[in-house]
This record gives sequence, structure tokens and C-alpha cells, in this order.
Amino acid sequence: MLSPRLTNCTQCADIPSLIEEIDCKITEMAVNLYNNTVFMLNRSFNNETISDLLHYRRILTYKYCNPNYGGSYTVNMIASKVKLLKFK
Repeated sequence: MLSPRLTNCTQCADIPSLIEEIDCKITEMAVNLYNNTVFMLNRSFNNETISDLLHYRRILTYKYCNPNYGGSYTVNMIASKVKLLKFK
């Protein structure tokens, strides 16, 4: 199966910049969830997306110290999945 690769830039495949991008997406999702709760907006929230982001962040954190960690997940694969993740 072919999967699109969205990591043409040099910064995108860099582990610290990926962790920073994941943190920004998690923060944005948390703010949306907070606003949803406080203002009773009753908007849907995708729990799977935030779970995936936390999972990828954990893998990248350990991979930063040990490049052999998570052998089936490469940095480029995680970068393309993070770029493709959509949330509401």
C-alpha cells in the first residue's frame, strides 16, 4: 500500500521539531476541548487523534535518545502521519 510522504522540508524530519509540532496540536486540541466544556458548545471531539499524537510523541521522545527504539516506526513515517492527522 502506498502512503503519501509529506516530509520534503529538512525541518519536518527533525525529531525536536516534530515533538514541538505535536505539542502545538495537542495544545490546540486541549483548548478546543476546554472551550467546548466551558461554553457548552456540544461539539464532537476525536479522542483517537489525541491518543495517536501522544503515542507518536512518546515514540519520538524515546527515539531521540535511542535511535533503535520503535523499529517499525521511522521518523519519516511518524512525520507524515502527524501532518495528515486532522482534528475538529
